[in-house]
Amino acid sequence: MIVAVVSKKGGVGKTTTSVCLAAALAERGHRVLLADLDSQASASVSFGVGRAALAPSLADVLLWETPVRQALRGTGVANLDLLTASADLATVDVALGAYRQREQRLARALEPIADDYDFVVLDCPPGLTLLPLNALAAANVFVTPVAPHFLAIDALSSMMAAAERTRAHHNRDLALGGILLTMVDYRSRETRRNVDAIRAEYGDGVFGVEVRVNVRLAEAPAAAQTIFEYAPEATGAAAYRLVAEELLLRLETLAARRAGPLRAEG
Repeated sequence: MIVAVVSKKGGVGKTTTSVCLAAALAERGHRVLLADLDSQASASVSFGVGRAALAPSLADVLLWETPVRQALRGTGVANLDLLTASADLATVDVALGAYRQREQRLARALEPIADDYDFVVLDCPPGLTLLPLNALAAANVFVTPVAPHFLAIDALSSMMAAAERTRAHHNRDLALGGILLTMVDYRSRETRRNVDAIRAEYGDGVFGVEVRVNVRLAEAPAAAQTIFEYAPEATGAAAYRLVAEELLLRLETLAARRAGPLRAEG
């Protein structure tokens, strides 16, 4: 099962969601690979990988056809492996621009290890460039984190439209895993209004679980630990355990019926 964590807007907790979701699934006993597709390599650094030690990375796999198994590495977390990013990923759009079926490059690269993991979580860069499109083309489901702020909400509709286009042209099996409300802070008077607007617009497509603002989530990467190691009793840890549980339930529902429209009806 490949899960793309993707958002057009940056600063919405996408990497935090990718790392925490992968770690929460691993904590439940699933074999998980976290693939870092962002040239900033924030997910990789969160596990203590120094920037001088990122190679071989996903860039080597995508651009220079390094076998994906050569780029895999452990994280120190049971059941959780890592495929690092590097700055070279910033050149992917140009480097692959002339390739035919360039949107399928990631899917083909992951094929040799498809049976090795229960879940592959793809941490995508913000935007709708070639790497996020590759992730959507490779994924079974996508999860879109959204902070309840005006600009993030404004970007959500175009994100959903891009997923629909990818489904139509590159991946008929792509389904919405869920829209996840992140960085929720009810001390702001606009938060409730924005949360209600998202839930009204996207209905059951939105996770019931919300991830509130939690300083421990921001501190954990500096300690090169997941939230479950750094502060296992923190509200952020509890929230992402529930996110993983809800995602598994959503996947069971999707498996029980043929995936319908990406946009859930309220």
